[in-house]
Amino acid sequence: MRAKYFMAVNRNGVYTSVIMLLAVLLYFSYLGKTPIYILDEAKNAQCAREMFDRSDWVVPTFNQELRTDKPPFHYYCMMTAFKLFGVNEFSARFFSAIFGLLTLLITYYFVRKHLGQKKAFMAVLVLLSSLHFTFEMRLAVPDPYLIFLLSACLFSIFTFIQTEKNKFLWFTYIAMGLGILCKGPLAVLLPGLIVFVYLIVTKDLSFKRILSFKPLLGLFVVLIISLPWYLAVDKATNGAWVKGFLLNHNVHRFTDVKEGHGGFFGLTTLYILIGFLPFSVFIVQIIKKSISNWANPFIKFSVVTVLTFWLFFTVSDTQLPNYPMPAYPFMALLIGNYLFDVISGIAKGSFQIPLMVYLIITLVLPMGIYLALKNEPPLARFTYLAIPFLVLPISACITRLLWSRNQIMGIAVMSGAFILTSFIFFSFIYPKVYSQNPVVKSLGLIQTGRPVVAFKKYNPGYNFYLNHPIKRFTDVDSLRRFIELHPNCVLITREGTLADLKSIKNIQIVFSGKDLFEKPVTVLLTTTASYETNNHSN
Repeated sequence: MRAKYFMAVNRNGVYTSVIMLLAVLLYFSYLGKTPIYILDEAKNAQCAREMFDRSDWVVPTFNQELRTDKPPFHYYCMMTAFKLFGVNEFSARFFSAIFGLLTLLITYYFVRKHLGQKKAFMAVLVLLSSLHFTFEMRLAVPDPYLIFLLSACLFSIFTFIQTEKNKFLWFTYIAMGLGILCKGPLAVLLPGLIVFVYLIVTKDLSFKRILSFKPLLGLFVVLIISLPWYLAVDKATNGAWVKGFLLNHNVHRFTDVKEGHGGFFGLTTLYILIGFLPFSVFIVQIIKKSISNWANPFIKFSVVTVLTFWLFFTVSDTQLPNYPMPAYPFMALLIGNYLFDVISGIAKGSFQIPLMVYLIITLVLPMGIYLALKNEPPLARFTYLAIPFLVLPISACITRLLWSRNQIMGIAVMSGAFILTSFIFFSFIYPKVYSQNPVVKSLGLIQTGRPVVAFKKYNPGYNFYLNHPIKRFTDVDSLRRFIELHPNCVLITREGTLADLKSIKNIQIVFSGKDLFEKPVTVLLTTTASYETNNHSN
């Protein structure tokens, strides 16, 4: 008995070590190498920086204007990292990677508790193989924090239902409270809806069951954690932050298309299928396996969780790839549950169709990346960066050769190929590509001390690297008056607005660069006299 115990402990230590090693490799390697350029990263990182510079833990601002997009939890984490490591790209993303690692560990812990050690490791391997999941854990955005908190909340509440141990109830409500500080009411709404549906499905919905959750205690814990900041920001902004957040970034995101992020009805499904490559090629088999294991409470709860997230964001008018991601650990355990049956020889039937789909996808992917680079003018000379993605079709061929004789090795090759590709992509290819963005390429043209202004839309990455407010104009007359008073200013705008600026004399373009993989062209202008003086001095 004792020998078996120590063998189990040793295996658990090996699995945990492998998980942590791969997570560090994927989430932390060259984390600060890619510039802050993506709109969400730029706004979140700069908002945290402005709060950090003011030592302000209450009012979020971007460009010294109130930012109502998100509550402050991720800002607090970034501010802490700025204090530890200085203000830079690595610091802005550091705690995203930390929460990515924590998500893997809690997934492993709870799946091991309910389904066993090997299935737990398979579930985590699925997450590590996901390019989408790895990408999200390397961004300076609130989603890695929310994914962890909602996963912790849902894993804990299910475990409480199964065990009646109060410590898991405490974990649930603490995660909910922090979730409200991370993303708002969604952190209570979705877990509450999932538990409600699960209790209906299991015919366990009753007044007695509801009371077992100690809802008054839960409300107290959630409010103690989240309410003080909401009251403070409401008072500091005269209600403007709470109104803007609840209406514009909660109700309107669900009922209207925000910031152009709409799409067709099946877009959320497509996001999930792409996000879980390579193993989503087995989606039909995974669904069948989950149905056959419906009697297992943990499988049932996971199916309810995935379907709730999928349906909720399918009917939402605003659709983004990151929206259904809090359900990813539960989708991963369903996939891991199926893969365990494959390597155990339990899963029978033909694998020819999914393996053929896998081969086709991996053949198309390098070609698609090659064409994307070739047709993007700033990146046309980097088409050779598609070569490392040939690892994927090569791995698909090896998988097909191995599958009939050794399915464990087949799955290992599939997973290993995507993990290796993720490492190469995020450590070398992605930083090289995004260093060609117009913000980085034009920063050298903006001299210290010169006023920098913007007309209508511009890339917020400028704020992070210049670290001072950029006065933004929306009408030409006000801009003209400003330029007359500050003839040495630099104007940032987009090519589409140049027709509006024809009435302003003596300004000329000093830089023009297309935004990567997007239509807008960033343009820098300055007065002719200022430009000639600068060239003469150089």
